[in-house]
Amino acid sequence: MKRLFCAVALVLLLVGSAFALSDADYKILRRNSPDFLEADRELSQVWDDLKDVLSGREFDKLRKEQRQWIKSGRDKAARKLMRDEGYTFEEAYTEATRARVETLKRYY
Repeated sequence: MKRLFCAVALVLLLVGSAFALSDADYKILRRNSPDFLEADRELSQVWDDLKDVLSGREFDKLRKEQRQWIKSGRDKAARKLMRDEGYTFEEAYTEATRARVETLKRYY
């Protein structure tokens, strides 16, 4: 499995900004990385909590921001961690997700 993560990380570095975490890669991370699974569950929990505390207008604005983060922000953050900090694919996406959780908590 580590070979898969290394191979995906290499492709990520070669492809650059065109890379986005595929659904298959996301499922592999959730299935094989307890740390990523925990971070992803925390992200879901924070998201659910925000539905209860934000107005409809605020939540719609945040939903658009979240979609953009999923579309490109998550990948950009993970690539930066791999490039600058030497994180593995798994570590980078876990940390990017944890950072997003902290960003979203500011909306409480």
